[in-house]
Amino acid sequence: MPAATATQKADPALAAVRARDHAARQADVDRLVAVLDWATEHTTEADPAAMTFGERALTLGGPGCPAIEEFAAYDLAAALGSSTESGLKYLARALELHHRLPRLWAAVLAGRLPVWKAAKIADATMRLPLDGATHVDARLAQAVSSIIYAQLDRLVDEAITRHAPDQATAGRDQRHVRVDLDHATIDGHVRLDALLTVPDALDLEHALQTSAQALADAGCDQFLDVRRSIALGDLARGDQPLDLAGRTLVVHLHQDSPDVGRCQTTRTPVTVKTIRTWCATAAKVTIKPVIDLADHVHVEAYEAPDRLREHVELRDLTCVFPHCRRPATRCDLDHVVPYSAGGTTSSDNLASRKLTPPDDDCFVAPSVPSSLSSGRFKISAVESVGHAAFRVGSRCDMFARCAI
Repeated sequence: MPAATATQKADPALAAVRARDHAARQADVDRLVAVLDWATEHTTEADPAAMTFGERALTLGGPGCPAIEEFAAYDLAAALGSSTESGLKYLARALELHHRLPRLWAAVLAGRLPVWKAAKIADATMRLPLDGATHVDARLAQAVSSIIYAQLDRLVDEAITRHAPDQATAGRDQRHVRVDLDHATIDGHVRLDALLTVPDALDLEHALQTSAQALADAGCDQFLDVRRSIALGDLARGDQPLDLAGRTLVVHLHQDSPDVGRCQTTRTPVTVKTIRTWCATAAKVTIKPVIDLADHVHVEAYEAPDRLREHVELRDLTCVFPHCRRPATRCDLDHVVPYSAGGTTSSDNLASRKLTPPDDDCFVAPSVPSSLSSGRFKISAVESVGHAAFRVGSRCDMFARCAI
């Protein structure tokens, strides 16, 4: 029996799960829309800052959200079956999404962004000025299906630095190293906490990796974490001096980002002042222009050169398969249309995918050919030859091994 037909017959329970999940998501959206319809009827022009006796206007959400009648908001919380505090938080998130994050709100209505994830984003953006919220809204809307909390935190930090520098903590140097000698374990171990600059942290990480490997080569059979701990002690005693000769800094310059840069290693925003400091301590500084991801890059060979690989990695950020969070820098470049079938080695026919040979922890499912549009895969299930395997217990949900 063909695999596709067998799968279809074996999947009524899975179809029921999908249907229930879709209904639950739609119910969450309907509930949010109903709350916003209610809010439209209970906004007030009263000044929230005015000192009044009795009912007052509530400011919920970030700057730009309408004020809400206080007593009506308490009735809403009761209708939602939640405490007053929880009800007001729910209302604040709804107002934040509708009035300050219109692109993400549209994604919620379209079913592309779950309500619970949209609520997390709204919580993070309420402290931003309107320009900052607009910045986060525009950036996250480009990858609404793959938003993770780390990306959200980085974008909010960047928006604060750009649009609310008075809230940023960049002016206060928070670096530290703390050795907790007051709370040693019964085995004689103590905890260490530190905050370093990225260059110093990279040098330390390199030294620990090198020393831990040297211990393993010398016959130490301890776990890697234990060997790294031993290596740190060796480093403290001067047994493994750091070699700074190899530290290289690559700076991409762009005229549209005069105040905030981005560190590719950590994928976090950094100030220009910090970048100047790194340049002063690096052994070598390479200046490159920012890659325009809208450009079409094409080569005749099968293998992609470094400039094309970097272009695709910056565009995709992660493996393009649904829900995979593996960084693109740790993926292979795969031709969407196979090279042997006439596919080009170009930016519009390459994508970042984790490609691994199937093994015993994989099971076979119908193949799902892929097509690339604007840097993203469009997945559609069809009945065809070949198969795709779903890896059990892996961060990558799927890898392709489709016969064409």
